[in-house]
Amino acid sequence: MNYTLLGSLTSPYVRKIRLLLHGTPYELKVVNYMEEEGNDYLKSINPVNKLPVLIDGEKTILDSRVIFNYLSNKNKWIKLTIDEENILTAIDGAMDSAVNLFMLRRGGLDLNSGNGLVERHKARIPHILDYLTPWVRTLDDKNPAHWNFLTMSLYSLLYWYDFREVGSLKNHQDLKIFLEKFKNAPGVAETTIPT
Repeated sequence: MNYTLLGSLTSPYVRKIRLLLHGTPYELKVVNYMEEEGNDYLKSINPVNKLPVLIDGEKTILDSRVIFNYLSNKNKWIKLTIDEENILTAIDGAMDSAVNLFMLRRGGLDLNSGNGLVERHKARIPHILDYLTPWVRTLDDKNPAHWNFLTMSLYSLLYWYDFREVGSLKNHQDLKIFLEKFKNAPGVAETTIPT
């Protein structure tokens, strides 16, 4: 049975699931929620009204973390340790903040206006990137085991963060090196954001 993944070609949340599914038969159904038709369709499928959504037969799985857990249980993958769960939570936290900043900017909000929520998101990202750096230094792109959901998630975040110019990695050289080292990992070329 093939999966159907509802997503976009630009979302970092969708990309990490596409990377996870690399080599697995699935159909990517692109949903443009910025248009009324796509937004109405997404709301009819997902009450949270966000991407990605995985459809497996009669099952509809919402949110990238839940999709990962579903696939992990279904395929009997080794469970993440608490340390790995914490790393994934940190990556998702940075991704949430970065996407919120992008959407606020796209909606016309001045990100330099001193807004308390915006400032919290802006401060959160570099703090999380600092937290992730010691772990990133342990990764070896030559070790296939190091290309996993955590590194796929981090790659999706960092690539998108730079691509959308939400922030800068200039103070995080280890993360820039990570992007360079893993740019040829399985699925990366196939899931790169179209320009």
